[in-house]
Amino acid sequence: MFSWNRLNTQENHVPMELLRELVRRPLPCTLTSEADIDRLRVLRAAGYIVAMLPRPGSGSELGRVLAITALGRELLAQLQENASA
Repeated sequence: MFSWNRLNTQENHVPMELLRELVRRPLPCTLTSEADIDRLRVLRAAGYIVAMLPRPGSGSELGRVLAITALGRELLAQLQENASA
């Protein structure tokens, strides 16, 4: 069963930290760590980024981020606004 409280754990903030990092990088960019690719999967599934990712179990460790979506930029703006409040 899903719990909204899970969204407040440090583990669930990790993809948001990666999203913040991606907005500061020139795109497209390539990430190569398995952990980063897992985080990219979460961001892509949520609609925050456009990315080319390897299929799970393929053995490839290259994830290519093409863009941050309008939804991703809106989320970042909300997070910034909440941090300022």
